[in-house]
Amino acid sequence: MPPLSPLLLRAQSSGIREIATAARLIPGAIRLDTGEPNFRTPQHIAEAGKDAIDKGLTHYTDTQGILPLRQALAEKLERVNGLRTTPEQIVCGPGGVGVLAAALAALLAPGDEILLPDPGWPNTSIMTMWLGGKEVRYRCESSDGFIPDFDQLEALITPKTKVLLINSPNNPTGAVYDDQVLARLASIASRHNLWVVSDECYDQILLSGSGAAPSIASFIDRDRVVSVFTFSKTYAMTGWRLGYGVAHADVVESMVKFLSSSSSSISSITQWAGLAAIIGPQQCVADMVSAYRRRREIAVTLLREAGLLVSEPKGAFYIMANVASSGLTGRQFAFQLLSEMGVSVTPGSAFGEIAESAVRVSLASSDEDLVEGLGRLCEFSSARSSI
Repeated sequence: MPPLSPLLLRAQSSGIREIATAARLIPGAIRLDTGEPNFRTPQHIAEAGKDAIDKGLTHYTDTQGILPLRQALAEKLERVNGLRTTPEQIVCGPGGVGVLAAALAALLAPGDEILLPDPGWPNTSIMTMWLGGKEVRYRCESSDGFIPDFDQLEALITPKTKVLLINSPNNPTGAVYDDQVLARLASIASRHNLWVVSDECYDQILLSGSGAAPSIASFIDRDRVVSVFTFSKTYAMTGWRLGYGVAHADVVESMVKFLSSSSSSISSITQWAGLAAIIGPQQCVADMVSAYRRRREIAVTLLREAGLLVSEPKGAFYIMANVASSGLTGRQFAFQLLSEMGVSVTPGSAFGEIAESAVRVSLASSDEDLVEGLGRLCEFSSARSSI
């Protein structure tokens, strides 16, 4: 058999998918591992998808996305995110992951370096590998509230550095970058002539405050930023696979070339449902965020009482638990917790070196599963700590 691509062979598999696959084999396992909202897609969105089928809107669309959707997204970006743009500068893709992949494909050439956060979502590391780029991890320590170490980040920049990727609200830490942090990152990117890819897939899921998280595009020359969003988390539409990005027209053109060769276009049904999500009632978003806030308080209380709390998340729907006292690594802890207690959480090592002694707990599961699952986690940790 001929050899496989060495680029993908060198890439690590997603640690999130690894534990999720194992959890599926455990009957009745409590799933606190993946970022999968337990809510159904709101009814008015689902009805719009059904209506698209009934009307025969089931054909190919423009790769960039149907115009009514992009027009609505331009209005949303200005209203919610404070970003004034045009439909021509917006591109839709198969989930936030598809848009991020298109952005990196448009910006990175083989040998280019990209600055990725540690801890950070692992998929961008895999993308970098198959693009022939080189990842360089900048540290976001828990002692600093998981905010980047600016001096360390800037010291990592070389003549080969091309892209700075940031993620706020952050997966896995729940950190939200305020105006001062974003302005500092924008200054670094500008001084060193870097592209910025801003993963804002949890933009409307704030666990403190109101509105949407601030965007780095408000603090820098917009032409050097690709801002990426998704319907998956905000509207509980993970299975619909719809994300979108906003960028300079030249960047969008390159992203469309990538998407046309990898997916042709997104499901037309999904796009019409997405339009209904954007222009329809938004109370569903507020209701889901309210539930995530309630679950954040439950998790903070339980983990603090057990001495496992790392920090209180301010956004997204995850919380980190420090399990070092168990004498196990985060990965060992996660897999033993699953096999012995029937609870699935994600090893911190899936997100980088800094979180190796931690696990990520998803707040997207039901209140009942969260209470029972965290109760078992704390019990397991306590038993291990006493050995």
